[in-house]
Amino acid sequence: MIKILNYNQIMQQEIEKFIVDNIKNELNINEDIFNILTCDLKDIENNYINTGGSLLFAYDTNNKKIVGTIAIKFENDVALLKRFYVDKEYRGKKVGYLLYNNLEKQIINKKINKIYLTTGNNLKTAHKFYERNGWIKEKLNPGIYVRKEAELYKKEMRGNVMKKEKDILKQVSTLTEAIPYIKEYCGNIIVVKYGGNAMEDDKKKENVMKQITLLKMLGIKVVLVHGGGPDIDAELKSKNIDTKFENGLRVTDKDTIDIIKMVLVGKTNSEIVRLLNMQGCSSIGLSGIDNSFIKCSKLNEKIGYVGKIEKVDTQLITKLLEEDYTPVISPIGIDDNGNIYNINADTAASEIAIALKAKKMVFLTDIDGLLDKDKNLISLIEKEKIQSLIDDGTINGGMIPKILSCKNCIENGVEKVHILNGTKENTLIYEIFSDSGIGTMIL
Repeated sequence: MIKILNYNQIMQQEIEKFIVDNIKNELNINEDIFNILTCDLKDIENNYINTGGSLLFAYDTNNKKIVGTIAIKFENDVALLKRFYVDKEYRGKKVGYLLYNNLEKQIINKKINKIYLTTGNNLKTAHKFYERNGWIKEKLNPGIYVRKEAELYKKEMRGNVMKKEKDILKQVSTLTEAIPYIKEYCGNIIVVKYGGNAMEDDKKKENVMKQITLLKMLGIKVVLVHGGGPDIDAELKSKNIDTKFENGLRVTDKDTIDIIKMVLVGKTNSEIVRLLNMQGCSSIGLSGIDNSFIKCSKLNEKIGYVGKIEKVDTQLITKLLEEDYTPVISPIGIDDNGNIYNINADTAASEIAIALKAKKMVFLTDIDGLLDKDKNLISLIEKEKIQSLIDDGTINGGMIPKILSCKNCIENGVEKVHILNGTKENTLIYEIFSDSGIGTMIL
């Protein structure tokens, strides 16, 4: 599967290598011209991103490699298309169209009326591609540098299309784009972890329930695991009980575990079940205590009744899915002696996804995804790079158990894991059924 992603620092070396290798392989040029063509790659952020430009790349999620790039930058108040390359093995597979169409959407959104590009005289396939997409050859423009043996093209952007027509075209395009993804996920299990901080607004909560209902209507088996941090905090505060955390995990004594159970099972879980049923999505609430399907032991004495999952018995969940119910699960477990434990919801969701052999694991939270130290979104990260980001402090606090849960999923058979902003409209649907996606994807 090909995903179109925005530039991020984590993939910079791979992006730069892909572009440089393509220039070397495709163009017969001397070293001086090669240096001119590649000099701006030494600082992609200042030469593209920080000046209002953009750099996208196509990523083959199955083979885990970059297979195409496209970029736009601004010089002398003119928009220039640059860095448009597709791996030879992937040409004819619509990778170029995916890259170009995603970039064109960004250009129109920036209200740019005119964009230029240069292409080599000998690249006849590229000429045909541009001409089919509305580009027109133009005589040399004094404001734009065109290297020797290259032709200049320009395109008038479709910024004056009526909004209604654009919206209709966008909806049709989105539906068409979704078809292969519907085929891929129909009949498969997706585990969704719905975070506590993303559950506070009733309207946004309803939007999440509508998305889950739509997934079910499309034949996807959804298992929803929820948190409940804000509700728990409010209840503990009302009883004058202090809340403490160790490495993102709530310290839980005997009194606290009783309150957590009451809130998660009695309030949060039942409310989600009610909202799903109102949307026509038949659902049943569970906790790990039911049929003892989440067996736990104490994680460590220091943080009290916080559970380490020993086993997830999927028999009950599978039975509900077969009967066309959506299971809604509270992250509470039990040991052989009947002691009840609070489980980090991210950890519970990942272990359930692994036990169910889920196709995909999605974490819905209140942030756009994993951010770098400059608060920029990291669109894609491979599991091998996670520990280094923890070590240098990029990943910290409550994000640590979440990202380790993501890594655990990938290492144990879940194909893809995503961190999305559940407070934004339709992010779950957009991520699953579009080429470009949103948020952070972990492979």
